[in-house]
Amino acid sequence: MRARHFVCVSVSLIWAVALAACGRDGSAATLNAPIQLAPGQSAVFDAEDLAVKFVGIDSDSRCPSDVACVWAGEIIVRLAVRKNRRTQELSISSTQSLPLEDFVVTVLEVLPPPASSHRIAPADYRVTLKVTRTNPQEAAR
Repeated sequence: MRARHFVCVSVSLIWAVALAACGRDGSAATLNAPIQLAPGQSAVFDAEDLAVKFVGIDSDSRCPSDVACVWAGEIIVRLAVRKNRRTQELSISSTQSLPLEDFVVTVLEVLPPPASSHRIAPADYRVTLKVTRTNPQEAAR
């Protein structure tokens, strides 16, 4: 009985580690579809030889949800983009799109929303991105 329990626990532990490693190394992604990333996670677009990694937040001046503000504020997201074996780090505001060669990266949402009662820990941020092709006819060739 004890040996069977050990095997089950070992298999479960190996499975959990394997799943965690898949998410951290890069998740397969599809153009035109939203993908949510935590800091350190990447979206990999294999067919386009493109990867976008969420490095972190450069600045967050968004208005807390429990405060009335004159200005909504903004959040600046830092991304590392690998295209054709070249990586560059770029910053993008949540109100902008970032052109990259034949692609455009758009920040759709950044979570969690700020609150005046607490500071957001860097590891708690999640960014939802969408990557599109600038010229859809290129994909058809």
